[in-house]
Amino acid sequence: MLDRLVACDRKGTASVTAGSIDRRVARTRSRLQQALLKLTAEKEYGAVTVEDICREADVGRSTFYTHYPDKECLRKATIDEHMKSLQARGAERHSMRDFESFSFSGPAFAHAYATREMHRGLMGGTKREIPKEIRDWISGQIRRELAGIADGGKDRVRLEIATRFVTGAFFEVMHWWLDGDGRLPPQEVDRMFQKLAFDGVGTALAAHDDGGG
Repeated sequence: MLDRLVACDRKGTASVTAGSIDRRVARTRSRLQQALLKLTAEKEYGAVTVEDICREADVGRSTFYTHYPDKECLRKATIDEHMKSLQARGAERHSMRDFESFSFSGPAFAHAYATREMHRGLMGGTKREIPKEIRDWISGQIRRELAGIADGGKDRVRLEIATRFVTGAFFEVMHWWLDGDGRLPPQEVDRMFQKLAFDGVGTALAAHDDGGG
């Protein structure tokens, strides 16, 4: 049984101990993760209890603790699974980048559209508590891409202002879009975001590097 337990390391990330995970274990973990997402979309993460999760997933508390030592470890495992898919999409898009647009936003919007309920759960609740792991990854992508425009990011202050501006804009657009009726396809949302964010910030950074700021 020990080979099927999930332990949290000192940083709080979920890691699987030695041994293989059979399909039954994978299904149980998936049910627990989906239960957490559903409940978080309905109310803030802090208000969700282990008992709520077990009831939603239709598993016993002993089963929950067989897989996760606490609610926070389940949350970390859920985010990790989400990030794997998002990072894979981002890496594929970045390899085809033409340096006239952000490479991260298209895959992010497409992934959000394909897994709307998951995103509503991860970014859900009335307080809109975006997981730090997701915000850090997105802001890191933006910072690296803007650094390529801003002469390698030599002006750190302006680069950081631009990064925070675009990060905030991205999540605001994402929230509005996911909360709406979803009539706009991800490609159109990305096109509008790119036009406003990349063109505007990119032009401002480039103008400063050319001596215009």
